[in-house]
Amino acid sequence: MNKANLFNLFKKTIPRYNSKTLYQQKWLAKQDSRAYHGEHLGEKRWKAIFKPNLNSVAQLDASLQGKEVSPTPMAIQTYATLEKRLEVALFRAMFASSVRQAREFIKNGHVKVNGVVVKHSSFPLKSGDVFCVNPEKALLAMGRVKPSVEQAIKVDKRQIGAWNNYVKTAKQHPREVWEMKQNKPASLNTLNEEATLKKVTAEQYNESLEKQMLQEQRNTSRESILAKILTAAANKPVKELSPETFRSILPNRDDSVKAFNAYKILKEADVSVLNEPSLESCKRYISTKSTEFDSKDAAKTASHVKKILLEINSSHLEYLRVQCESSKLPEGSVSMPYSPDFAKKLKTHPKLDKEAILEDESNANINLPWQKGLFGRQDPSKPYFSPWTPRQFLGAFAVLPHHLEISFETCHAVYLADPVARPGHSEVISPFGLATHERAFLYYARKGM
Repeated sequence: MNKANLFNLFKKTIPRYNSKTLYQQKWLAKQDSRAYHGEHLGEKRWKAIFKPNLNSVAQLDASLQGKEVSPTPMAIQTYATLEKRLEVALFRAMFASSVRQAREFIKNGHVKVNGVVVKHSSFPLKSGDVFCVNPEKALLAMGRVKPSVEQAIKVDKRQIGAWNNYVKTAKQHPREVWEMKQNKPASLNTLNEEATLKKVTAEQYNESLEKQMLQEQRNTSRESILAKILTAAANKPVKELSPETFRSILPNRDDSVKAFNAYKILKEADVSVLNEPSLESCKRYISTKSTEFDSKDAAKTASHVKKILLEINSSHLEYLRVQCESSKLPEGSVSMPYSPDFAKKLKTHPKLDKEAILEDESNANINLPWQKGLFGRQDPSKPYFSPWTPRQFLGAFAVLPHHLEISFETCHAVYLADPVARPGHSEVISPFGLATHERAFLYYARKGM
């Protein structure tokens, strides 16, 4: 299971049998097919276990009456006797990358059949037998190759350089980078969003908006609004003030006009709260009853200001609700709205000290959004790429056999029955066609089919 074998299978052409003698045709077919089926066995050993009687099944009922039935590819069963061997079954179950590696696992005692360690690679399986392999060995066989420390440092240097350039560009042009990121196809976006922006669904995003809105509404009161008005106008001459001065704290224009009027009233009355624009002093001023003021004019001023603040408070609460509703995403939305804090959350990564890491691997403090630790060596004690990643081009070889029931979670498999041929289908997995298997069978059967 590697790219070299995949390339060779892709480039291999079907032999031209027309110009060959019958024996040459059988020899070429035998040569090609034996390079895949049982290549670890000598020719003498293979001939001893070869069975010329091929197994097949056919559906014999009235439902097929009058219908054309696909021919049964009997010749592909030529090497079916190999499939019951433990080493081949281990390879078919994708617990090993090759039959030879499966033999190595078996001989080293990493494979059990029905709970018993078996060290004979040619052990014949029977229907119902359960075999398993040490999960660590299966991860090693199917996983990506673990890089050396020097190779990992080389890859990480390129990754850190690319990340730092990305952060620099994002800080200079946050809007453009955000839009480019949103338009990027999901299949090409390998960045771990959970570690950076926490990619969320539209429903989760809307829930966060509601929580933020409720929190702001709880913090909004007449006292807090008065404190913000006094803070915004502090140390500024009245002539320089305008409703625009309060737009930063009250985005609604009507509210900012009312805030400006309230401040003018307080300034004209020269209220003591102007000298101490804190939340505590504002609470004391608002909670003071009209009968507790020194004069009727002061009580009248306070009553007028409280009325304006009450109107601003009600209007601002409604403004927060409307803004929250308008900012919500429709159900099923994929793209997130632009966030001004997007680039602020991004941080550059310090450069690596190659000499220190080569001396002690634990000195590599790599903390990229998609990777923690050295590339492929997050857990140095593991013999395979960590975090575990399947080897390249594994999908091209991932053909599950019909005669095995496999559990990849536990690295167990059940041998259901010997592989058979059915109309239009054979349970023996092979990269070669029917013509090759027919001639290979004729080479070994001698007497024909």
